[in-house]
Amino acid sequence: MKSLKNTAVAGGGSVTGSLFSAFCPACVPVIGSFLTAIGLGALVNFKLLSVLTALFLLIGLTGLFLNFRHHRKWCFIVIGVLASGAVYAGRYVAESKLLIYSGAVMLIGNAVFDYRTLKACKKCAVKR
Repeated sequence: MKSLKNTAVAGGGSVTGSLFSAFCPACVPVIGSFLTAIGLGALVNFKLLSVLTALFLLIGLTGLFLNFRHHRKWCFIVIGVLASGAVYAGRYVAESKLLIYSGAVMLIGNAVFDYRTLKACKKCAVKR
């Protein structure tokens, strides 16, 4: 049962990280509102938002790595790193919406295919 729990956590982590990055242009008001609601509104600045975005992208990469431990396919991690870099660079370096959204689409597609590969992996099957 532990394997099934790890699968759910890993899949959830990669999809959640991808969704956070997909809505990155909306993250500024959302994170700002959240920090204000918990009493930390004075801390909202560009540097903090870039750190939080990087944190969410790392959560997604952690989910991909947890799935990699089961199916041993590097392509998902490589695509995830490239797509995360594209989202971060598009948001904070080049300020390109095309780069942000193409990276987000790559992250979401990668998470879906990674999860499907994990489910189809015979070695990863949960014994009942």
